Amino acid sequence: MAERASVIFIREWEQQMSASGCCGRLEGDFLIRGGEPVFPERRAAMESLGPLYREVRQRYGARVDVQVIDPRNFVALLALLVRDFWAYRVGARDALRTLTRLPTHGVVVNGRVFSRGWPERHDLLAALDDVVGVSPARARG
Repeated sequence: MAERASVIFIREWEQQMSASGCCGRLEGDFLIRGGEPVFPERRAAMESLGPLYREVRQRYGARVDVQVIDPRNFVALLALLVRDFWAYRVGARDALRTLTRLPTHGVVVNGRVFSRGWPERHDLLAALDDVVGVSPARARG
């Protein structure tokens, strides 16, 4: 039976995280200075995840557990990672490597950093096809 994959998309949210105080706030398009967004690169990173997220959800459905989490929510992120370390038998060295290489936006697949930044669509889909045992022709249909 094919294994169910875990994909964690790490990206910043445009909202203040609980108990983050004024210093933990991420500014976005709703805050502008001189008519321009304060941090347009963060907004671009947030928006560019959308098509990749939708394709993974549509293509794999329940065969892939997809989570989107803010890197500032380290408690929840750590809980998801520990769950995946256990479920996918990630060794101590690889787990430590994942924890020390976590990006502010990137992808973790089955407890291991897959990419820092958004990967090429076909690279992520090919990796997930291998994990869930789906041929590319069956995945599209």
